[in-house]
Amino acid sequence: MPKAHVTWKGKMQFVGQDRYGHEVLMETSPQYGGEGKGITPMEMLLAALGGCAGIDIVTMLKARGQNLASYDVAIEGVRRDEHPKSFKEIEVRFTFGGQLDRATVDRVVNLTMRRLCPIAHMLDKTSSLKWSYEIVGATAAQAPEGMKADVKS
Repeated sequence: MPKAHVTWKGKMQFVGQDRYGHEVLMETSPQYGGEGKGITPMEMLLAALGGCAGIDIVTMLKARGQNLASYDVAIEGVRRDEHPKSFKEIEVRFTFGGQLDRATVDRVVNLTMRRLCPIAHMLDKTSSLKWSYEIVGATAAQAPEGMKADVKS
């Protein structure tokens, strides 16, 4: 069962720890007293989305024999103005490098974001979750360099 423990370290800093003892420093943004030494909890949530999706996507692309050389994801969130100021919009932009089949990448990304990644599933319930991807470094027969595909709007 997943578990976490968070300890206040003074000022506006908190250390989160998982069941294995891995730690991450969290704090509020500088305008609210943070010192710029840790990730904010809201940005950690976005990073968790990228990691969750990445685990599923990389696993499936490798299982399908794809020559994945790199995975990068940029995630931006727009928060509501009123409290609790949760995300109202989240945009996910995947960039894949390697010799990849576009149809396979498309299936894997959609399957991950629509059904497999539990963090995407939770965030999609409370915000407008959109994603797109780009394949760079692919052969012309597989996908043009820099091809972009919007897979949910």
